[in-house]
Amino acid sequence: MARRAYRQRRPDRPTLEVMGNSAVTTRSLRIAGRVEEQRLLGDSIQQAAEGKPCALFVHGEAGVGKTHLVGAVCEQALESGFTVLWGRCVHFGAVEAPFLPLLNALDGWARSVDAAERSEVLSTVDGAAELLPWLGAGGTAAPVRLLTVVDALVTAIAAHRPTVLVVDDLQWADAASRDALAYLVTGFTTQRLVIVATQRDEQLATGHPLHGWLADLRRLPSVVEVPLERMSPAETEQQIAMAIGGVPHQRLVSEVVSRSLGNAYLSELLVRGLTVDDERLPAGLPVALKQALLAAWHRLSPFSREVVRTLAVAGRPSTLEDLSAVAVSTGQGADALGAALTAAAEHGLVVAHGASYWFRHPLLAETLYDTLLPGEAAPVHRAWAARLESSPPRAGMEEVHRQADLALHFEGANEMAASFEASMRAADGTQDARQWRETAVHLARAAGLWSSVHEGSDADPDGEADLLERLALTSSRVGDAEQALAAWARVVELADPGTSPLRVGRVLVESADVAWEAAHLERDPSSEYTRAVELTRAFPDSPEHAEALAALSEDESWRAAFEPSRKHAELAVTAARRSGSPRALSVAYRARAFAYMRDLQQADRDSREALRYARLCEEPELFGWASVARSNHLLQQGRTAELIDCAREGFHTALAAGATSMAAFQAALLARHLLVAGRLGESGEVLREGLSVTGVANGAAAVRLSATLLAVRRGDLRVAGLHSRRARELVPVVAERPGLEAPPILAEHLLARGRPEEALDLLSRTMTVQSVDPRVVDDMLMWGARAAADLAERARDRGILAGSERAAAALDALITQRRHLPEDPFAVQVSEDPVQPALNALFDSERGRCAGQRRMSGLWEEAAGRCESAGMHWEQQIATWRWAQAALSEGTRRTAVASPLRSVHRFAVTEGAEPLRQEVEALATAGQIRLDEPARPVPGQSSGTLLATLTRREAEVLSHLVAGRTYAEIAAALVISEKTVSAHVSNLLGKTGTTSRTEVSVLARRLGRPTADGHS
Repeated sequence: MARRAYRQRRPDRPTLEVMGNSAVTTRSLRIAGRVEEQRLLGDSIQQAAEGKPCALFVHGEAGVGKTHLVGAVCEQALESGFTVLWGRCVHFGAVEAPFLPLLNALDGWARSVDAAERSEVLSTVDGAAELLPWLGAGGTAAPVRLLTVVDALVTAIAAHRPTVLVVDDLQWADAASRDALAYLVTGFTTQRLVIVATQRDEQLATGHPLHGWLADLRRLPSVVEVPLERMSPAETEQQIAMAIGGVPHQRLVSEVVSRSLGNAYLSELLVRGLTVDDERLPAGLPVALKQALLAAWHRLSPFSREVVRTLAVAGRPSTLEDLSAVAVSTGQGADALGAALTAAAEHGLVVAHGASYWFRHPLLAETLYDTLLPGEAAPVHRAWAARLESSPPRAGMEEVHRQADLALHFEGANEMAASFEASMRAADGTQDARQWRETAVHLARAAGLWSSVHEGSDADPDGEADLLERLALTSSRVGDAEQALAAWARVVELADPGTSPLRVGRVLVESADVAWEAAHLERDPSSEYTRAVELTRAFPDSPEHAEALAALSEDESWRAAFEPSRKHAELAVTAARRSGSPRALSVAYRARAFAYMRDLQQADRDSREALRYARLCEEPELFGWASVARSNHLLQQGRTAELIDCAREGFHTALAAGATSMAAFQAALLARHLLVAGRLGESGEVLREGLSVTGVANGAAAVRLSATLLAVRRGDLRVAGLHSRRARELVPVVAERPGLEAPPILAEHLLARGRPEEALDLLSRTMTVQSVDPRVVDDMLMWGARAAADLAERARDRGILAGSERAAAALDALITQRRHLPEDPFAVQVSEDPVQPALNALFDSERGRCAGQRRMSGLWEEAAGRCESAGMHWEQQIATWRWAQAALSEGTRRTAVASPLRSVHRFAVTEGAEPLRQEVEALATAGQIRLDEPARPVPGQSSGTLLATLTRREAEVLSHLVAGRTYAEIAAALVISEKTVSAHVSNLLGKTGTTSRTEVSVLARRLGRPTADGHS
């Protein structure tokens, strides 16, 4: 994503006003999220260009981004040659201006297009000048006539060029404009026209005429409703990034999400003027936002304003009974309370939620609260606290909410000890319910109150450290790495290594782990793990010592220092056994599985033990990392089905536990394994979940990389680019970051975009830093060969011999670079490993393609077989397609190539692999191979009486004839001889009275051949 400033337009000030095709905008509209809505609107606009008109009604609350969404889509339409007519309705109260939005739209078109186009269009519409007085006509026609003129003029404009007619803020449209729109919609035939209307849901009071009007239009097949919900946290984060010109801090994102609740306009006002250096929102609210929110409140009576502020102090929806009790205790009186709330509702400030009242948007409460003078809020908070304390305890989360409210009101009343206790009770309740994000909020409030409650002789550093550890672990679980790191740092300040070595050692390990996952690359975890081992050495039977040793061992394994890694892993297992801690045992066995990854029996036992002990602990992160160790072991053996099952268990365990950070990382891994297995559809389902949860930078970037890969293989390069850019925002050095395995994915993306030179440069530039994992650099080497082959083929196609030689030289340089790194290229460390041989076979094939080797079918056949054995079914399909390509060029019979090529085509269609499907179809066309699949015949009657007498075998042969198969292909498919096929065809001709296979095929298509369900 480009790091440039972005200012979102206010909904009442669209970027695209009334304009025609010749108008230009001063800058491009950019929009956060709304991918599905953009697709829906974009598809509808494209269909309109093909003569399929439609009307779309985009509706949602004020400020949710309706106008901005429509403006962005219309800008794309302008770039595609459309005319955009933009009309905005204006709220005049009781006064209506007939046809105002449509007149504005048409007037803007007439003023923006050149004179020749304007004259050409207007000349076809009688009465057009009466709509647009500045053209020279005088007087105003009757509304009925103007309605037909509006229709005729819009239709004429659409006939000249595909057109989008936008009516903004439809809730304020006059009756004549509604009639004209209905007239246009009901007259849809083949006009190249899309009507898009935006509408605020909250502006439609009971009895509003728009209700009935919309109900009528919804029944028309050409009308589509597009409800626009508030933005998701991920979309809000993207919006903030656009606004500040870079990647926002997660704490800033969390604060904006909690305040705006996904309302795009409010989010924009909140971050206006902030930069990438701002970690959180400033105190108070921006002036523009306050003014916008308070305008309606100032129009209330003084008493109503006080009632509304009392509700704001409540902090959540409240019943009339509770409001009355608080009003009485604060001296307001309750007699006119109902009337005050009614007035506030009429002014759009509050709404009824069942028996309770609350603000239309929570930021109203915050804004109104800020109008209280110092000291004014405390008595009201005290009254609310008393009301809550007098109510009986509740069940489940209702009691948690009561405690959270008590904490808020006690703090507002300056009763800090009571607030602290209520916060801790709320944290316990949310933890029991596995609502970890809320738990972190309550713990953070309690931690902030600690110094006020515990001071002087009551100071309790151990108690504060316990609280902060709990806060840090919970924050990590929900992806708030910065809050976790701050809490860990405070624990280190509080804990004395001399008196609390176990605590400090534990904190060093946990903090280093979080820093690594948060992509704080400036920190060296090795030194912190080593220090943790030294601090805990005096306690050899402690879980802390076992886990410190295990952490050091894993770090050494990561750096390929296997000898010290195994030594420390053995010590970790011994210490963990002495400690008896299931958690320590899981961590220790996991470390030993990594250290002995090349000893299959040892790694198999240890990874199983790591999972077994992890299941005894209710820690989804522990289980997640144990599943990673087990998955790595299974990966080396190509045990794809078990690998995917293991990864799926890790993902669902984290998801069910609410551990969003681990769930995001596990989703990325599982999706990638599924992509290797060629299961694109399942991968997409997993990524939908992974993209919807919050993770630390490492996991979030991993999800985006997997999403990039899926989008590339499905042929959606625009979406792939969005995900790729987001991964770079999360981890700016994503290509260099070990563990994310980004270079092969980024290289595949570049090749899909036709940029093999850039792919080669990327792989060369990042190979050394990725050398901590030889398997990754071997994957990179294969992709380097593929990039070089693409580059060489392109040069040969253009007759540029030097280009082909440069591609070969670039590949040779990459091979040389790989040979200087640890391990030999494609070295098999365990005899059962089928993955490395498969990668090697792919590399050999691509290297041969780069060199222009003439006979390649043998290499590609070997690669396809190797990939099948390794469970690499995606690459198996690619290799099979390449084999078919090479085989046909070498003169192999089409009958030998047809069946494998059809198999690849069937895979591509089933999994939505659009680029692969297109390549296969192009090859089949060039090789004169039919890809149609024969219908499966079944016994029984068909709709054609001439076909009713066919035997089952004759029906099977007929299905293959209809699909265009040769006698040889039919014989191979049915496992019979060509002579037998010929005999069956003769019987078919005799029974149907036809004289050739072509004639009987045509007859079968006309009558309807038998299908798998027995119907024709």
